[in-house]
Amino acid sequence: MRYLILSDIHSNLAALNACIDDAEDKEIDKIICLGDIVGYAAKPNQCIEILRKKKAICILGNHDAACINKIELNWFNSLARFCIEWTIKELKKENKEFLLKLPEKFCTQEFFAVHGSPFSPLKEYMDEEIAFLSFQEISQNILLCGHSHIPFIIEQGKEMLPIKGNKAISLKNSRFVISVPSVGQPRDFDSRAGYAILDLEKMLIEIYRVKYDIEQTIEEILSASLPKIFAERLRFGR
Repeated sequence: MRYLILSDIHSNLAALNACIDDAEDKEIDKIICLGDIVGYAAKPNQCIEILRKKKAICILGNHDAACINKIELNWFNSLARFCIEWTIKELKKENKEFLLKLPEKFCTQEFFAVHGSPFSPLKEYMDEEIAFLSFQEISQNILLCGHSHIPFIIEQGKEMLPIKGNKAISLKNSRFVISVPSVGQPRDFDSRAGYAILDLEKMLIEIYRVKYDIEQTIEEILSASLPKIFAERLRFGR
């Protein structure tokens, strides 16, 4: 089984399309989105509808939850809150209903998938301490998460290692937490969109970074009168 793993799309349609197009020839069986389909950029409905059309397994992220009143708006800074309020007005009824049905985690025998952490799926950011506790909490050998917008891997008993660029990592003979790159708003100083492929037969995770039309997304954000910072930071991946 090969899963295309997406996370933190944040309404960035150009980045989402670039990732899906890049993965098209990689023999994907199923798509999983680790949350935050919406927020920050200007195409929330289109991003949701692509995932719905492709029958992706989607997990609730904190921005998704805020748009359906499952998390308080005052948890966000003022600029992120502005984007959420804009998104709430923009979302079609059927897409809000889609978000309302999303679970906070997805588990198989092989892996545990969540937006933030197993303990606080919508708020907590993964780090070495949380990873240590997570290995005691879950039975699976693989934990997939997003939320931080920074790709890294933590092998049980070892230090966190950043994941730079395209990379294939063996997941055999140990336990791992993998934070996958952000599709729509990277924060690791790599402006390219990112995704992962989890191959359970080979016990391998492949990380990919993809160029996309950043200027198109910037123009969409500015045209929607959303905060400039969420447009300008895309050029720098921060």
